[in-house]
Amino acid sequence: MPSPVLIAIDASPATQALLALARRWCRPEDHTLHVLLAIDATFAVHEQPAPYTADEQAQYPAACEEQQQADHALGEAVRALQQAGFACQGCMVAGQPVEVIVARAQALECELIIMGHRHLSRLGRLLDPSISAKVIDQAQVPVLVGAAERSA
Repeated sequence: MPSPVLIAIDASPATQALLALARRWCRPEDHTLHVLLAIDATFAVHEQPAPYTADEQAQYPAACEEQQQADHALGEAVRALQQAGFACQGCMVAGQPVEVIVARAQALECELIIMGHRHLSRLGRLLDPSISAKVIDQAQVPVLVGAAERSA
């Protein structure tokens, strides 16, 4: 039976590097991939993908746009991994990323978490602590961290 692996993505360009990392370290015959996108609860219009009403779009335009981008990124990631031959499912969950990632990995009994890392300065880490570092501290399974490309 294939072992489950969780890939935590966001809607950034770094997602492609994480998918490449998963294709490099996982094998379709050995692993089932679960792509997770944790979206900030303030930008979650719906719990499940659904059309937005005119009222929702008028009241929450930024949230609708954010969730649409997340839906698109998640769908593209799942399709890319399926085309590479993996059994793959995607899920978007509203909440704090660290808690969502750790809880989902536990619920799926994953043997590995693959996620990204932003290159932050010391001040940046102080003001916005590293999600990957927190996941490493809390997860009960190994965490493979792919470095995001530094911007020039």
